[in-house]
Amino acid sequence: WSAVDFEKGTITINHTVVKNKTIVEKDSTKTQSSYHTYKLIDDVKDVLLAHKAAQEENRKAFGRGYKDSDYIFVWEDGTLFRPDYVTRGFQRVLKSHGLPIMRFHDLRHSTASILYDMGWDLKDIQLWLRHSSIDVTADIYTHISEDRKSNMANSLNSTFKL
Repeated sequence: WSAVDFEKGTITINHTVVKNKTIVEKDSTKTQSSYHTYKLIDDVKDVLLAHKAAQEENRKAFGRGYKDSDYIFVWEDGTLFRPDYVTRGFQRVLKSHGLPIMRFHDLRHSTASILYDMGWDLKDIQLWLRHSSIDVTADIYTHISEDRKSNMANSLNSTFKL
C-alpha cells in the first residue's frame, strides 16, 4: 500500500516478490528501468479503494489472527499470495475456456500491440512497459494487427492512380 499515493494519484513499482522455496521479498526491481511511477487511472483507483476497505474489514474480523503486511493482494487473513498465484490462475482460466495456453507475461505483448493500434507512439509504449530499449518494444513486443495492416493498405488506395 505504501506504493500507492491516492492524494497524488500515483502508483510506484518499487520492488518485486519472488518464490524460491519460500516467498522472498526483494527490495529492488529487476532493473533500474523497472522502477517506475505511473499515474493512477481513476478506474484502478476506485478498485483499489474498495479493496482497501474490504481488507480493513478482514483485518477487523480476524483480529490478532490477521497477518499484517503492506501488501495489497493477500488472502482474507492477510497471508501473502504466492508470487505465481496470478500466473497459475491465468493458466486455469485459459484452460477452462478452451483457449491456447500462454504465459501471463505474454499479455505485455498484447498490451504493446493494443497501445500501438490506439495510436500510442513507440517511445510512449517503451516507457509504459519500462523497456530499456525502444528496439525491444518495436521488434519483440509490438505486433501489427490484421486491422492495422488493412488500414495501412487502404490508406494507399488512390495513391497509385494515374
